[in-house]
Amino acid sequence: MSRDSSNKPPRASVPGVFNWGLVRKALRAAEEGVYCWNVESGEIYYTEQCMRMMGLPVQEFAPNIFTEPELTIHEEDRQYFMNAVQRYLDRPTFSPLRVEVRLLNLRSRGWRWIRVNGLAERNADKKGVQLVGVWVDITRRKMADLHAMEDRDLFRNLINYLPDNIYYKNRESRFVMANEATARKMGVRTPSDLIGCKDTHFFSDETVDVARQEELEIMRTGKAITNRIHKESWKDGESSWCRLSKFPWYAPDGTVKGIVGISSDVTKLIEAQQRYQRIAEQLDQRNRALEKEISLAREIQLALQSQRIPNREWKDEETGRRHLARFHHMYLPCTGVAGDCFEVFPVGESGVGMLICDVMGHGVRAALIASMLRGLLEQFVSLADTPGLFLSSLNRQLWGIFEKANLTMFTTACYVYFDLQKRRLTIATAGHPVPIILGADGKAFQPIMRRSPALGLLENAPFRESDLTLEPGMKLMLFTDGLPEAHNPEGEEFGVARVMNFLMENAPQNIKEMLDFSLAAMHSFTQNPGQDDDICLLGVEFSDE
Repeated sequence: MSRDSSNKPPRASVPGVFNWGLVRKALRAAEEGVYCWNVESGEIYYTEQCMRMMGLPVQEFAPNIFTEPELTIHEEDRQYFMNAVQRYLDRPTFSPLRVEVRLLNLRSRGWRWIRVNGLAERNADKKGVQLVGVWVDITRRKMADLHAMEDRDLFRNLINYLPDNIYYKNRESRFVMANEATARKMGVRTPSDLIGCKDTHFFSDETVDVARQEELEIMRTGKAITNRIHKESWKDGESSWCRLSKFPWYAPDGTVKGIVGISSDVTKLIEAQQRYQRIAEQLDQRNRALEKEISLAREIQLALQSQRIPNREWKDEETGRRHLARFHHMYLPCTGVAGDCFEVFPVGESGVGMLICDVMGHGVRAALIASMLRGLLEQFVSLADTPGLFLSSLNRQLWGIFEKANLTMFTTACYVYFDLQKRRLTIATAGHPVPIILGADGKAFQPIMRRSPALGLLENAPFRESDLTLEPGMKLMLFTDGLPEAHNPEGEEFGVARVMNFLMENAPQNIKEMLDFSLAAMHSFTQNPGQDDDICLLGVEFSDE
């Protein structure tokens, strides 16, 4: 029960209309728990559903989760919860409090996830003096997210165009996933033909025994094998050499599911040690093969990137007017493959999500991460209308992959969500340049936003949002740092300010002109028709018809 021992309902404002008894019945029937906390006195009232979530009888004395969080809130969530509540009470805002934490069931001593929602009543100083809201049990959704992470971790690390052999094996040393290079090495038609097979299908008993023992040792100790030269004896009597690395494959709960293997064929290099004259020819052949792979990877990357983004339309049935969003983009890698990428996808009946990313570095490694990002987006479409949560989920997944692979990598990102029906546009960034907005009045500006870290650096990094009203005639351009960081012959950077000044001076009539003008201004400044970094421009304009 509440801190306030009084169970008297508030007096109805309109006699005969407000029935407190019916309200109490409705609260008991609802799945959400309702609370009311007097911040100044510390008294709190809970409905039956709140008490049930804490594992307490209705008449029992219950702790105040806001003033005594150490009794009910998980220690890993406690400080975050207290900070979020205090910030909400201290800072006037029209948005409600929303924070997700783990709540202790005081009877079973188990944990459940809840979302605490609330609205504050504020005094003349705009400080919160009373907080009223609901608890929503989100345990099922959180558990579903954990199961989905296991499936995502497996597939997105494998990119078939890489020349190395990459594969996963379970605890019985059976293949559960492999790339096309591994399938070619084993002499099977597709990677699917390897699923369920063991090394005994391909190698001699001696090679099989060595591989099995080392894999058991990896799963037992968690210690990886890296860059070991390994001789392979095949069933047909042939031999080969490979450079081999094997790592433990962990489940989300920390248990070992099997191993991850990466190998490359070095047979020719080993045999060439005694034939020095042929080394240069063999390396040259290998380089040409790699260039072909990179060229193929570039073609695949360009093919995966959208060539044309269809317009988005929402019709107001009352007025008959159509609210339109038209898109245009430019995708200009500076090398064979790029770390820049973008995606535009519909959200609901009238919303659109726009994401642009810039992976650290260049080349195949950056392109691999960019491909992984594109795949990860499919897992978070349910959060697409909340940019801050969308980037937070993407960040946690990417951080986990880098942590398991022992990589120091990051990617900047900017995500924009807009709703044509609600006429609302929300922006969140992760260490990425803020978009340029060209208003209907011809003025260019960048929304003021607090900086957030890039994706993949901190597991629980916060990503803040900025909201704007969507107006007809507005144009918005997302871009990677290859545009503002371009240098002229004197080493001076082009900069965002020059882009905005150029746009205001030349007044582009549509979104295509806005992107064309921006790129032309950069080339004029650098006096170079080429580029030193990947450049990606993504734009949208809004209109009513």
